[in-house]
Amino acid sequence: MTTGSRAAPRARPRSGVLASYRRQQALEVWAIRVIVILFLLASLFPTVYVVLYSFKGGGRALYSPTFIPQVLTLDNYRRLLQTQFPTWVWNSLLVGLSSGALSTLLATFAAYAFSRMRFPGRKYGILTLLIIQMLPVNMAVVAYFRMFQLVGLLNTRTSLVLIFGIGGGALAVWLMKNFMDSIPRELDEAAFIDGATLWQNFWRIIFPLVQPMLVAQFIFGFIGVYNEYILTTILIQDPKLYPLGVGVRTFSTQFSTNWTVFCAAAVLGSIPILVIFFLAQRLLVEGLTKGALKG
Repeated sequence: MTTGSRAAPRARPRSGVLASYRRQQALEVWAIRVIVILFLLASLFPTVYVVLYSFKGGGRALYSPTFIPQVLTLDNYRRLLQTQFPTWVWNSLLVGLSSGALSTLLATFAAYAFSRMRFPGRKYGILTLLIIQMLPVNMAVVAYFRMFQLVGLLNTRTSLVLIFGIGGGALAVWLMKNFMDSIPRELDEAAFIDGATLWQNFWRIIFPLVQPMLVAQFIFGFIGVYNEYILTTILIQDPKLYPLGVGVRTFSTQFSTNWTVFCAAAVLGSIPILVIFFLAQRLLVEGLTKGALKG
């Protein structure tokens, strides 16, 4: 080295770089946690508010000077159970379970045909179903009303089961088809070599493998019917046949609404959905993650 030349700069210790990287990574993790917590609080606020005010005493208004009502009571739940609320819940469960099962069954058969069979119009048939699904069901309210009036099914639970069980399965067919496409066709070929028919291949090979998607489709169909309001308001006029969404409308009069009892109905009415969801949570997640992808 020549005299007067500058000495090479010393390299930064590797431990210092690693420590800086870890601090940056920790800050990013905590920033993500804070954002998630804020979103969680924002999403839980309406639910907590409704639950608290379902116990509010001293009036029917949905307002209080404090976030937690000053008077907590079970009177709202007592008044709720004195109405036809149990009947409304039963009607919603009956229609939701029946239409969800019917929709899932028909979607499974249709998806098997689109996934495993070859027939004219197969390519554009599934696209036609998706286009039909994009049209809101409320556009056909007048047609539904007249059709069920002619066949004598107006103001019956059967009309709702037929509409939601048959008319709302286009998206279910699409998701179920993609799920079946992910099942190796070598299983079908092995079954056919052993002499299996199409039905035997479906029942013994395909059906056990698509059970996670069956659960997902059933839950979506059930929740959609359980929360339906507009169509059921038009087709059902007998208070004894009201589903939950239409029944709680009776808590509103021309000039006021009994909001505290309404909150109690919302809390109790959500229990069946929560029970079904948590019982089938694992299969639901598996069905969504596989059915949303093709191949």
